[in-house]
Amino acid sequence: MKKRQFEGFSLLELMVAIVIITIGLSTSIPTYIRNMRQGEVDRYTQQIEAGFFALRAKLGKQKTSCTLRFDHSGLSNFVPPADLVEMGKHPERLECCNSDIRAAGEPSGCTYGPQIGTLLASSITDSQQKSKLERDRSLRLLGREGNTESKMVEVSVNSATYELTPPGTSTMSDNLIFLIRSTKTDEQRLRTRCLQISGTGTVLSASWNYVTSSCEQ
Repeated sequence: MKKRQFEGFSLLELMVAIVIITIGLSTSIPTYIRNMRQGEVDRYTQQIEAGFFALRAKLGKQKTSCTLRFDHSGLSNFVPPADLVEMGKHPERLECCNSDIRAAGEPSGCTYGPQIGTLLASSITDSQQKSKLERDRSLRLLGREGNTESKMVEVSVNSATYELTPPGTSTMSDNLIFLIRSTKTDEQRLRTRCLQISGTGTVLSASWNYVTSSCEQ
């Protein structure tokens, strides 16, 4: 019987294939990384937006007024979220007042938002009820803090303080504006996202236009 011969690829064919694969990777990898970084910005923007809606709902339900205080203000002053909007180590960034707080022993009727639940639950002995009250009555701007996205973005805000009254409206005339961008924005030309909150509680989520200094959809 005649032995069958199988021919492999020539060196030239292998080199051509390697060049084609290299060109494909050189164009697709930067796009993939850029989309990934932009996704981190978009997700964190959504987290702030969702957190504000949740805070506004609780303010209306609990008849609570609050003041947001930001350590760093100015839309050009970008800092890590932990230094501006997250309250795990800085509960004083959200001070809230209502009659329940006064009844719980605070003469001023005010305390820091993240600590409201603990204050109101201090007289409860049942562990499950205490845990639920601490969770339900505590107030903060973000539901989740210190997550993956928060380590990959930086934020800025236009105002040092912002007052909120039930149900999440404000007596302040100027809009509250958050800007959110990637820490890699300059390297990868990523979009800066913005959240604009009006005194009536209306929220606009869009991209920031540096030319016009405005949120534009």
